[in-house]
Amino acid sequence: MVDSVSGKQGLVQRSGVTVLSINNWSIDIDSNMLDHTSFSSSAAQWRDWAVGLSGWSGSFEGFFNQASTAQNDEIAAALTPSTATIILELDQAGGGSFTGATFISSLGAGSAIDGDSTIAFGFQGTGAPTFSTST
Repeated sequence: MVDSVSGKQGLVQRSGVTVLSINNWSIDIDSNMLDHTSFSSSAAQWRDWAVGLSGWSGSFEGFFNQASTAQNDEIAAALTPSTATIILELDQAGGGSFTGATFISSLGAGSAIDGDSTIAFGFQGTGAPTFSTST
């Protein structure tokens, strides 16, 4: 049996405040790999790599909630970027969380005649994130 984690109790906090009405988040962590391969006289040629710079970014989105002070704070952070700590919980009941300093790097909003108004935020990490399995 696979010991999987449900995302139904996921959570986004920024500046220590839970951002309400969010139903989706993602994080991408990458390391720039530098090709150190040199010419070779042997028949077998394999690339040689070294780790360069690493970075991380992501997004969170959900329903626009005009009563959410945290959503309003994130809108302000998109208009006047400043760093704040983000916590992305996979599931509050367990599974782990990512934490680190971020800038809000993008803001998207939408409204449809037959649906809820939505809001989406992109973030850019600064410095290294951490991962913890404790809740």
